[in-house]
Amino acid sequence: MPYESPAASDRSAALRRGLLFIVVTSPTWLVTKRFPVLQPVPLLGIMLGVTLLFLWWDNRSPSELGLELSWRPVAKLLGGLVGGALLIVVIALLLRAMLPFDWGFNKTFAWKFAATGLFFTLVTAFVEELQFRAYGFERLITAIGMWPAQLVVALLFAAYYLLHGATWQVAFTGSVIGSLLFGLVFVRTRSVLASTGVHAAANWVREMVLTDPPTLRTWFGPVAGRNWTAHERQTTALILNGMALLACVLLYWSIRRRDRGLAGPETGARVR
Repeated sequence: MPYESPAASDRSAALRRGLLFIVVTSPTWLVTKRFPVLQPVPLLGIMLGVTLLFLWWDNRSPSELGLELSWRPVAKLLGGLVGGALLIVVIALLLRAMLPFDWGFNKTFAWKFAATGLFFTLVTAFVEELQFRAYGFERLITAIGMWPAQLVVALLFAAYYLLHGATWQVAFTGSVIGSLLFGLVFVRTRSVLASTGVHAAANWVREMVLTDPPTLRTWFGPVAGRNWTAHERQTTALILNGMALLACVLLYWSIRRRDRGLAGPETGARVR
């Protein structure tokens, strides 16, 4: 369903609780990951618990974020995984056509490590989506509209990546664009598991097919046999970010089309 235009008092309450959620959960990403309790698996339990507690405080169902106990969240997760994988496959095909590298299978590839990598990538993505694109993001959308909420969350996501070792260039290009993409997936599906699936699959498949030099989790990819030039790195970043932006445009078009179909003029429902 589209987001309804709420009353001023509802927007004020949503803003207060959204900001409180961000403040309460900020230690989970502001501090370093050296503390055992803040490793992905226990952190997932913490974030799920805090999210469900805030929903209980609102007297709202977990289904508001796509967290209900049914087959639907699983279906949304699987759909997100397929979508994220397809995005990276298309990017890989474009790169193969444009970059002068040999592409081949990695003889040291190990399915065991790839499967383990998928598990931890999925858990980590779920944690990050709960931190940045679940309750707090949904409350900010209600309070200030989708695009202002996207800006706030994207800047927080960029700061998160800066604190965890990313360069300024990566944090404020790829991370920001990724945040916009995952946020639009959430808005389109009203499911944090759908955005988790896209997030996890994009990271995992990129390591499977775009890593040079290859790791034990790289199945197939470009083999330069030398250091990449600045132009080659820029071309890769341009294609990665450009295709992600194109996916954002298509998602936003889909959201607008859905809302025009579902929201009559008397409801005032709209995505801002």
